[in-house]
Amino acid sequence: MRHNKELFNLSGQVAIVTGGASGIGVQMAYALGEAGANLVLAARKIDRCIEAAKKMEDELGVKVLPARVDVSKSEEIDELYDLVMKEYGRVDILVNNSGASWGAPSLEFPLSGWKKVIDTNLTGSWLMAQKAGQIMAKQNYGRVINLASLAAFVGAPAEIMDAVAYQASKAAIAGLTKDLAVKWAEHNITVNALAPGWFPSKMTSGTLDKSAQLMLENVPLRRFGGDDELKAATLFLASPGASYVTGVILSVDGGWVAR
Repeated sequence: MRHNKELFNLSGQVAIVTGGASGIGVQMAYALGEAGANLVLAARKIDRCIEAAKKMEDELGVKVLPARVDVSKSEEIDELYDLVMKEYGRVDILVNNSGASWGAPSLEFPLSGWKKVIDTNLTGSWLMAQKAGQIMAKQNYGRVINLASLAAFVGAPAEIMDAVAYQASKAAIAGLTKDLAVKWAEHNITVNALAPGWFPSKMTSGTLDKSAQLMLENVPLRRFGGDDELKAATLFLASPGASYVTGVILSVDGGWVAR
């Protein structure tokens, strides 16, 4: 029987976190780095990645590689993985956190907004996962963590969240996660998803500022997520200890979808 220290030890592993330099991505990157994983922080804004990478490297004592990627562009994903393989030679963990949203009434929702959200949240996550899966299959080991959302499970009143493309993309992420979990099990790759509730971030600030009280009425714990409340769930799904867990959509939402 393995000890807990072994079950949650990521020393020597390599973890890519897209969107890892801001918002909840920072939490998840810290969770993996604190457990010993070397990190890749990848996002569109390279200056943020460089700043966050230096801070994490100084604090955590692991190697942190900043990298630019727009996950809606397949050629940039290829370049990212080329860089990671050149620098590290392996990929053990992928956290598919890059995301976009677009607010507009559903009866007037523009096609341009729909495409932007789907290309980033769904197609980008698929392309990142496929590339990671090709590497992980050769290693016969891997952990893929997609980012779903409470929006994957329930519709939202327009006064709380008027973003139909975001809702659709996160429901699709849940389906993608389950399908890849079945298909990639033979390669010893687990594929799971986190479904966060409302965590304060740049992406959610407008909604929280406008509708905080109404939203809190729908959260049984009556508060929003804190700055370390995704860490344990992230570490669990990324860890050797979760070797028999795949195809799971783990809600971290204060009880929102349990109502």
